[in-house]
Amino acid sequence: MEKTKKLYILNAVFAILIAVADALYIVLKRPEYVLKTIASALFLILGVLNFILLLKEFKTKNIKFFALFNMLALLFCFLGDVLLIDYFIVGAIFFALGHVLFIVAFSFLERFNLKDILAGLILFAICLCIILLVPVFDFDGMLPLILVYAFIISFMLGKSFTNLLFNTKYTNTFLALIFFGALLFFLSDLMLLFNLFSDISTGNACLSMYYPAQFILAYSILFMTQSEVSPVRKMSFIKKCYSRIFQTCFRIILPLLPYREPKLLQGYKKMCEVLKAKNISSAILITGKDIIELKLADELLLACKQESIKLTIFDEVIPNPTIELVEKAREIYLKNNCNAIIALGGGSAIDCAKAMGARIVKPRKSVQKMKGLLKIRKHLPTFIAIPTTAGTGSETTLASVITDEKTNFKFPINDFSLIPHYAILDYKLTLNLPKSLTSTTGLDALTHAIEAYIGHSTTSYTRRMSEEATVLIVENLLTCYNDGKNIEARKNMLLASFKAGNAFTRSYVGYVHAIAHSLGGQYHVAHGLANAKILPVMLKEYGSSVYKKLGKLSKIAKIADLSDSNKLACEKFISYIENLNSSMSIEPGFEEIKTEDIEVLATNADKEANPLYPVPKLYSKEELEKIYLKLKK
Repeated sequence: MEKTKKLYILNAVFAILIAVADALYIVLKRPEYVLKTIASALFLILGVLNFILLLKEFKTKNIKFFALFNMLALLFCFLGDVLLIDYFIVGAIFFALGHVLFIVAFSFLERFNLKDILAGLILFAICLCIILLVPVFDFDGMLPLILVYAFIISFMLGKSFTNLLFNTKYTNTFLALIFFGALLFFLSDLMLLFNLFSDISTGNACLSMYYPAQFILAYSILFMTQSEVSPVRKMSFIKKCYSRIFQTCFRIILPLLPYREPKLLQGYKKMCEVLKAKNISSAILITGKDIIELKLADELLLACKQESIKLTIFDEVIPNPTIELVEKAREIYLKNNCNAIIALGGGSAIDCAKAMGARIVKPRKSVQKMKGLLKIRKHLPTFIAIPTTAGTGSETTLASVITDEKTNFKFPINDFSLIPHYAILDYKLTLNLPKSLTSTTGLDALTHAIEAYIGHSTTSYTRRMSEEATVLIVENLLTCYNDGKNIEARKNMLLASFKAGNAFTRSYVGYVHAIAHSLGGQYHVAHGLANAKILPVMLKEYGSSVYKKLGKLSKIAKIADLSDSNKLACEKFISYIENLNSSMSIEPGFEEIKTEDIEVLATNADKEANPLYPVPKLYSKEELEKIYLKLKK
């Protein structure tokens, strides 16, 4: 590490020296041989020093050969630069050979392929248009040489560009620097063309780009040595750009989108008053058999009976509701001429009700075709959500997660019309929750709060909701687990779930949810349990990309001290989650994961998350596969 720091300092010193030499050459012009040779020798010496001093530290043979041919290219450019003064043709030939060597060097980072040929030909076509169609040039018989030179340098720039866009092995920032160096080199040659073969003076512009270009290419020998060499295919630069642009556009229009909070109703009597005010006399109750058997629906049923509101009960909801279940509920809704929807249960019941409502207003669109974003765009019938768990936040979100039972693929449907119109937070429904459900749904809510907070699409409102939810969960979840009858703690957990739902329905979630959904679809793992196990693993994977935000959240929740660094605060939060899991008997890892299923699981997670989820750090399908391996018992 000490050696690397010294090398960075060395390169910084050479950058200053090259800048000074370049400036003197531009200002003084004479003695040309001396100033030009000094400036050119500096980038060559830097390249040679970087190569020699790092000879034993190249991570792979490909980087070693990249550095070797890069150094040789700098040598030919140095010779070409000096010879160009009095022997233009010889100097141009040396420069052309230097560009060929740069192409070879770049090809060790990514094998030369069809994309490189296409990029090179497109750039060469642009050069031809400039050379042949701009009416300011007088080539005096040198056109063939110039065309050959333009052909070679076009492929040099094209190769650096395709490396940046499609290379999935090396650090994108470093590939971008190499492309920038190649681009400056290309532009400096273009300026030289105008300066030598037209009446337009562009000499200073040429020199202002040429020496910085050569410095960057000499410097690349050092920074490519520091580049992460990924053993798996990373997300390409072009896909990263697409994902971030997509997310940025979504964030920009966020304030204009029709988000809304469900109106909170204080009890079932108030609910009946709302229904009667809307002239609703028949509603469907979407719930599960266990809710009916535990008599959790009795108070609701009695209130509706007293107010003469017909309630058709559909109690067949199961964890991870399927398309078949949604269609069955829809048939019963239509058969009984219902005109309102009441969902009583956990996330599964509310998600089933949302999808059923979507099918009612979109009778010609299948559930599969509703997958993704804004495929419904039509108001649902009056929809009241009553959560029986404190965690999913489904009572306030625009998402419904449904499982295709034929393919075991679990997918989200996201539309503003799915947000319930009303919600009832009845703590009495949660007093008898089993410990296992209390813990996993509570950690589901914590996952919502954290993923909404650390992503790239937060707003002041969602940050506040996440912070308040996190504080409530940290202060109350373990109390609920140990003392399920604690009324205050149960109330606070319901409120925390509601707030976390408000946060993530606007700012979205991340890879924790994408992975959890894939496991739920394939193995029917309960969503809250999946989130609880995945959350600490994924936060560790995110690394430094979440230090600042997660560290701040850790301090707000008083898990870390205000004096702690962001990194330490982040580590304390992850340890807290691991200890919380352990104290509530949630063991790490999944026995269900089979090695042969991982590729399909990662493919499904990749499709769900990219480009929609504004995650702190983007992962390719292959990188996600490695995370599944870490989760596998």
